Amino acid sequence: MKDWIITENDKLKAKELAKQSGIPPFLAMLLSSRGIDTVEKTGVFLSDDAELSDPMLIKDMDIACERIRKAVVSYEKICVYGDYDCDGVTATAILFSYLESVFANVMYYIPTREGDGYGLNKNAITKLKNQGVSLIITVDNGIAAVDEVDYANSLEIDTVITDHHRPLDVLPKAIAVVDPHRVDCGSPYKMYCGAGIALKLVAALEGGDFFTALENYSDLAALGTIADLVPVDGENRIIIKYGLNSLAVSERIGLSALFEKAGINVDKLSAGTVSFSVAPRINAAGRMSTAESALKLLLTEDPDEAERLAEKLCEENNQRKDIETNISDDIDKIIAEHPEYLLDRVVVVDGENWHHGVIGIASARMTERIGKPVIIISTENGESRGSGRSIKGFSLCDAIFECGDLLTKYGGHPMAVGFSIEKENISEFRHRINEYAKTCEEAIPSVNIECKLKPEAVSISAAKQIALLEPFGFGNAKPVFALCDMRLDKVTEMGGGKHLRLSLSRGRARISVLKFSTTLNEFYYKEDDIIDVAVTLDENVYMGRENVSIIAREIKLSENDNKALLLEQRSYEAFLRGETLDKQFLAENIPTREEFAVVYRYIRASKDNAYLPEILMHRLNMKISLFKLLLILDIMKELYLTTMNSDGGVYYIKINDVSGKVDINASKLLRKLKECAGYGR
Repeated sequence: MKDWIITENDKLKAKELAKQSGIPPFLAMLLSSRGIDTVEKTGVFLSDDAELSDPMLIKDMDIACERIRKAVVSYEKICVYGDYDCDGVTATAILFSYLESVFANVMYYIPTREGDGYGLNKNAITKLKNQGVSLIITVDNGIAAVDEVDYANSLEIDTVITDHHRPLDVLPKAIAVVDPHRVDCGSPYKMYCGAGIALKLVAALEGGDFFTALENYSDLAALGTIADLVPVDGENRIIIKYGLNSLAVSERIGLSALFEKAGINVDKLSAGTVSFSVAPRINAAGRMSTAESALKLLLTEDPDEAERLAEKLCEENNQRKDIETNISDDIDKIIAEHPEYLLDRVVVVDGENWHHGVIGIASARMTERIGKPVIIISTENGESRGSGRSIKGFSLCDAIFECGDLLTKYGGHPMAVGFSIEKENISEFRHRINEYAKTCEEAIPSVNIECKLKPEAVSISAAKQIALLEPFGFGNAKPVFALCDMRLDKVTEMGGGKHLRLSLSRGRARISVLKFSTTLNEFYYKEDDIIDVAVTLDENVYMGRENVSIIAREIKLSENDNKALLLEQRSYEAFLRGETLDKQFLAENIPTREEFAVVYRYIRASKDNAYLPEILMHRLNMKISLFKLLLILDIMKELYLTTMNSDGGVYYIKINDVSGKVDINASKLLRKLKECAGYGR
């Protein structure tokens, strides 16, 4: 369940933009809702000829180029020092390939996740010194490597930092620190990824000419930009648009082999395809073994090696999926033993020997499933590491910063964090981070809706206009529209029962909506329900015919106010945690015997065994709050009237055989509610 946040569009402003720009009103509305509300901005956004800014506007770029050129000319040994994620690998490939092409004496170093950890480290610097390196160029890291750069300086190794992460108060004492987030940097655009900065560096080394950089490396820069979830706007949008075209005709035999192994159709390559099918395979190498195999794939000119490495990356990605599934299964067992964890504002789950490279993905999956910030901690070989993901409205990095005294290392941003912690501090950390969360405004999961759309307005023309906003990604999300007050006429299985087709109507309008990765048993709405459906629209061509595919992203009963229901659910969790709530509110939610009976009789008579409470409350033919319904379900379980467990908001309920009458007043939970409401004192 998510709160549906519908954008308030300025229709007059959009109409004026359409008139001035000569574009359709629907497209003008989509653009203006994204802040593209002038003729000039519209022209730049929709143009295929937009240009990147002068790379020399980035602070220290001139100094970096001067030092690198000197090293190339004098044949000094240069090391491109990268990172083990997709952004770091592609950034390394860009700069290493370019320096090789100008006959530099260059090598690369990709740290391992387990052995080296993130960024520059002194052991690696010592190894590079022993190999004769006199210049290290970092890509996608280094901005926080103050001590490490000092160490390199002590060994008479110069360092050029290129990074896109936020600087600390003190910069490393490197020859050059190229980072657009420096407070003294005049670059008009700041939000590059590491590969984007590497692309700008290559252009700078080419005298500011982007032709060579884009022609040879935009495919890699686009891959890194999409994978690193930086905003798809401004110059990143230019890089991705150019790069997607390059990827479709890429001469990199490693990428071609990977596309073939992954079953990717390059004729329909999109940012979404790269994000969900290409980037995870590149990232899998750094998670499961060493990212060097991914880098070699991008660099190789040997077809046999390309095929072997592509196969390896696909196998490691499958291994990663298996490990992720095993971790999720372990977490389910832990939650079964400690159901109170799910009541917390921030859910913290710890376990043993979970792969440190996979716990971040597992936490992201769980966050999406339960709609709360989730932190997963794994203790492996005596070391405890945590990875967390959040929801909009709750800054997870602020939360862990408040617990910094319990952590040995930590960092991140509002939506994702990573840290190390002593095992004996995990319990206190769980308590402290939830105490902090108690002081914050309640965050609930949400989906942003572009606008309400009449079913008769769904057309191939609308889908074509939406496509003009591509590439989609972070900061330029694919538009989601609300089809409201639709009657569910029929549900049809597709794809061997793995997917569904929903036949919907409103008035005379009839449309079909696809609901992927959902079986009939996982679909809790019934024919004749009046529902709202949050959808995306795609242009589809089949056998030469154009049509529009309508894809369901979220569904709710039209009469439901999801925000109010989510806050009510959070109130119930607060009650179970023992927090103080308004007495009158609690008194109003004390259930009667008749209300118990209605719920019990409905479930006993139902052929279903899985329920969404926000739907169940409307099936009962009586007015009941979600708080009260959740309470009744828990009391029925407490009194052994039912066997019940929940997963991701779905309640699985089975009626038990009970002889004789059951006294609901025997419930400890009911007594607790009455006491908190001021009854019986």
